[in-house]
Amino acid sequence: MTPELLTQAPTGVSWSTIPSGSNVTDQQRTAELANICARATAKVDECCRQPLRATVDTLTLPGPGPRVYVPRDSPAGPCKLILKRWPVLEVLGIQVCPNTFPRSGWATIPVGMFEPAEPVSGMYGSVAPASAGEGGQGVRLAPGYVDWYRGKAGYLLEVQYVNGWPHTGLTAGAGEGATELQVDDCTGWAVTSAASGYTGATGTVYDAAAQEVIHVQSASAIAGPGTLTLAAPLQYSHSPGVMVSTLPQTVSWAAILFACSIAMTRGATATTVREIPGRATSTGGAKTPADFAQKAAHVLGNFARII
Repeated sequence: MTPELLTQAPTGVSWSTIPSGSNVTDQQRTAELANICARATAKVDECCRQPLRATVDTLTLPGPGPRVYVPRDSPAGPCKLILKRWPVLEVLGIQVCPNTFPRSGWATIPVGMFEPAEPVSGMYGSVAPASAGEGGQGVRLAPGYVDWYRGKAGYLLEVQYVNGWPHTGLTAGAGEGATELQVDDCTGWAVTSAASGYTGATGTVYDAAAQEVIHVQSASAIAGPGTLTLAAPLQYSHSPGVMVSTLPQTVSWAAILFACSIAMTRGATATTVREIPGRATSTGGAKTPADFAQKAAHVLGNFARII
């Protein structure tokens, strides 16, 4: 969420009065709105028990164990690793060693011996997950690398993977007709889908009347700042700070609802009075901060990490 998107949304909150005071400058107001957006984003992550924006993570798993399933009755069958964050877009690498101290004997598992167990299908030729909250957090591993020879938790696996919805912001302006974007995070934008074979994510440039959809063909970095190369030229010019995202609109709406809850905590928009015979009600039909927060949590139900 950005201050521009927040103030454009139909919330009924008077954002121009935040922060309160008669000598508030435009810079102070923008800064506080940015803080509210950051707090709302943190609440979204808290509800989902993980950040939804694409990240590159390294996870260490002991196995066989709860997150490393190794079949006893079929040694030739593949293993399944259950990672912590989802949806898994791409597995960058896996290495394994005996689960002893000091750690030594790390062996890199060759590419092609692992894959996402429930690869993201994507939509419209995109590797980005759909808005339905689909995708998995499992990885299928070829047999022979982890077994029961050393007993339960006898091996240690280190998995590096990409998960989530690609999401970034422009670090430099981009003119009409440009085919490259300078962004603050390339994570997930140029992976190749294991299910469909598509390369690159389709996302939206959120820039008011200049809003447009772009498809990324390649990225200069796996993660972090870099350059995204587009499949087609931009139709409009865009300024630094503009958000480019594949996140579902429902997630953005939940962030807006949390922002409303934060803004209304000061009590300037709604009050609660007592009615005879003592039932609490909000005057003027106004919503309370808790109402907005509960609605946001409900919207995010399908995106919460389960295990």
